[in-house]
Amino acid sequence: MNDPFNFLLKSGTSKNFEKKEFLIKQGEKSNKVFFIKEGVTRHYVITPDGHEKTIRISKEHDFFYSSIISYFKNESSYIFCQCLTDCKLVIWNRNHIEDLFSQFPEIASFKNQQLINFILEKHEKEISLLTQNAEDRYLEFCDKNLELFNRIPHHIIASYLDITPETLSRLRSKKY
Repeated sequence: MNDPFNFLLKSGTSKNFEKKEFLIKQGEKSNKVFFIKEGVTRHYVITPDGHEKTIRISKEHDFFYSSIISYFKNESSYIFCQCLTDCKLVIWNRNHIEDLFSQFPEIASFKNQQLINFILEKHEKEISLLTQNAEDRYLEFCDKNLELFNRIPHHIIASYLDITPETLSRLRSKKY
């Protein structure tokens, strides 16, 4: 197989989703894996006091599970996954993609690298929330995702950074 990535993309189902459309809601089960051709999505939870906390933002060329707990443990999701923009996604269900992983070692290796990338991303975010102040988290986000400020609501970015929208506005008004 010359190009496992393109083979994998061609084996999935392409589908368009509208802005604000949910890929999964809390309490539902999903066995889906997604790749973003175009658009931005978010994973979020609702806290006991009713606030939304964004735990992941995905954009073009990202792979993600609608709910990693639901996919791997067949349990109800505790998160929501929602399109923040109109999205063009490639979708695989668990049986189909796991068959591909077992048949093609190159694709299985790709899957392992994606899981490692996901673990590293989650670890880095967790550490930044514990060790960095709001300004440092904001600057790091800008280094990696500056274009998102023109694409998604700022209160969602604030939620992802674990700061208030007012703090985000104050940080954005500073000249760095």
